[in-house]
Amino acid sequence: MSAPSRRLAQITAHTVNTGNIVKLSSSAAPDQRSRKYYRQFLPIQTRWSDNDQYGHVNNSIYYFYIDTVVNNYLIDKCDLQPQSSVSPIGLVVSSSANFYQPISFPAVVEAGLAIVKIGKSSVTYKVGIFERGKEQASVVGGFTHVFVNAEDRRPISQLPSAMKQGMEAILVN
Repeated sequence: MSAPSRRLAQITAHTVNTGNIVKLSSSAAPDQRSRKYYRQFLPIQTRWSDNDQYGHVNNSIYYFYIDTVVNNYLIDKCDLQPQSSVSPIGLVVSSSANFYQPISFPAVVEAGLAIVKIGKSSVTYKVGIFERGKEQASVVGGFTHVFVNAEDRRPISQLPSAMKQGMEAILVN
């Protein structure tokens, strides 16, 4: 037996199924896979080239969808001006995604957006990727932006008020 298999067997032998089921109260926050968790939605048409050799959207493509819904919201609702030399620049400092169900072309996905944390110069987004009309996300991902000065790339001292106001509109608790 290999070392990893032996270790897994040891761990399994020491676990005990208590049979206890923890129920969340109705006041618990909605699950991040639930459509109800998200505050803003953007439909995105999948493309033939999004599919991989297995016939479903490749995992790397979901990061494009996540980036698209975030930046669309920042430009439309938060006064982000990407071509401006005075507008702060959002640099991604961390990202993640969890995959639950495949999606395939020619599906239309709906990218749901919520903000989970607003700092002085940083913002953390959560994005659910839903196949149109479905209640549970196929993918839940997100990332954290640190907004920096365009010239020296140092974090800004505070988010511009119009930007922060737009972000607060989709902040979840």
